[in-house]
Amino acid sequence: MKFSNKAKGKSSKANSFFAAKFIPGYPISLTNLRIHGMKKKEISSMATNLYFFPTPFKGIYYVPTEDERGGWLIKRPEIALKQSLSIYLGTGNFYYSCKTAEEFHGIDWHASGDIHVVNPARSGRIDLEDRVARNRGKKTWRAGKVARILEFYARKIVFHKVPSIEGAKLKRTPYGDYALPSQIKRDRKRFREKS
Repeated sequence: MKFSNKAKGKSSKANSFFAAKFIPGYPISLTNLRIHGMKKKEISSMATNLYFFPTPFKGIYYVPTEDERGGWLIKRPEIALKQSLSIYLGTGNFYYSCKTAEEFHGIDWHASGDIHVVNPARSGRIDLEDRVARNRGKKTWRAGKVARILEFYARKIVFHKVPSIEGAKLKRTPYGDYALPSQIKRDRKRFREKS
């Protein structure tokens, strides 16, 4: 993976640092980048030039493989989302429920584009559809690529906060934990989500 910044003539330092510190195909947080010695200006430059792909979460980047960067895509968005969520929430204790789990189990065949995350850390929503539309409206090359990359994740991410996920009935997969049908019913009732 070769990176260059010919305008500033500082390619070798960024290339060797990047190759030595980051594993392509995994997300990394802004905090970790700073801990590993990158300066804010370097991080900004690499994010601006899309050496780091954006994720739905502020301050968390996805390090693309060479193929992903060449095609402006994320090969395994489910795994990238799971890993980014772990960094964002500060815990791996979360599972997908409601529409997301129904689609996974084949209960609902209509893809909603919504990701429902049950976790003990936070509640709220992230509307990626608006972010994609804003980026598409900018009409720049970078904004178009950012919109394309963000579309791999979802239309919106809905966080449902609970005191604990202990006792939840889940199916564990490499892509994350999904609520079983009996748990989906309980969660829909608890979170007042429509089917």
